[in-house]
Amino acid sequence: MNRSNLILITLLLTAANACIFPVTANGERIQQAGPILTITPSSVVIKVGDSANVSLRLSSWPSTFGNVCFGVEDFPTSGFITAFTPSCVNSESSLALLMVEATPAAAPQSFTAYVVASAGNWSQRVPINVTVEPAMPAWIPWSIILVFVLVLLIPLIVKRKTKSQ
Repeated sequence: MNRSNLILITLLLTAANACIFPVTANGERIQQAGPILTITPSSVVIKVGDSANVSLRLSSWPSTFGNVCFGVEDFPTSGFITAFTPSCVNSESSLALLMVEATPAAAPQSFTAYVVASAGNWSQRVPINVTVEPAMPAWIPWSIILVFVLVLLIPLIVKRKTKSQ
């Protein structure tokens, strides 16, 4: 092999290495590939006072990754409780569960929040659509009030009819 072929091969390998393992200006390697986060279901409907569970799964796990930890973004600042079980996973246990609770302070609404998985310089955000419904339909409390009023009025109406006869 002559010297020019050796230089050419060296340049090609260096270029390929830079494409596969890019570096920052200060020479640190950039970790581009990471696990792929999927959530099931990607959309939940929760009644005020109830909760819903969402399954999280990490796949295509590179051998260089350690623990991947979870978080949420863009949930309203009040009315919700979120918890991950477990909060971090590794390549041996790539499944987790997100519990979302709409407390009595949660207003009926729809919004998109994000489940975030991160490890070192890598992170991935996956959207989740959340719809919060009232705990019971509005007609139910009004029906109860109407029945209560009728129960109070019926004895008065019956007394008047019996007096007039």
